Amino acid sequence: MKRTVSRAAGAVLATMAGVLVVVGCSSGTDAAPRVAGTGTGTVKPQDEGAIKQAWVQCMHEAGQTSVQVNKQGQVEWPAAGAGEAGSGSAADAGAAAMEKAMTACDAKVPGMRQIADKDLPKMVERARQLAVCLRNNELTIGQVPDPDAKFGGNVAIAVDIDPAAFERAYAVCGKDFQDVGVTSLGKEGR
Repeated sequence: MKRTVSRAAGAVLATMAGVLVVVGCSSGTDAAPRVAGTGTGTVKPQDEGAIKQAWVQCMHEAGQTSVQVNKQGQVEWPAAGAGEAGSGSAADAGAAAMEKAMTACDAKVPGMRQIADKDLPKMVERARQLAVCLRNNELTIGQVPDPDAKFGGNVAIAVDIDPAAFERAYAVCGKDFQDVGVTSLGKEGR
């Protein structure tokens, strides 16, 4: 089963296998991001697909070869901790290396941040809908709080959530919200 999580959140629930999606779907009618031109002092629109491809290429050059652009034009990669038993130092090191590469590539590829930010309000609303569905299926607001934009339009779940209870609720809700990411709140609740 595919899952998505936000790069903005720290740890991923270790029991969840998944795919991380950076950018939500675009309707195609939105204007392309405007980024600095080639020294002329002007700002020109850039093709979102070209920006995503350049960012993915940067990630590959930084050693993050699992990052790809999927058929829907979204940037994705396996979630940190996916398939690992626990959140040990190997998962933490992999997440730290991914975060370092993302920060560097955000700086090298102007416009990627604009692409991600443009869809954030729609993504947060979809995350709210998923959170309500999960709470209507045996989870509590303490386990699945209302989504916050700081989680990149994803549902953040409590670190101590029962994986079996989450899987049962997600089995009901997930098929309608495959575009919504799920991430762990972490030990500090952030």
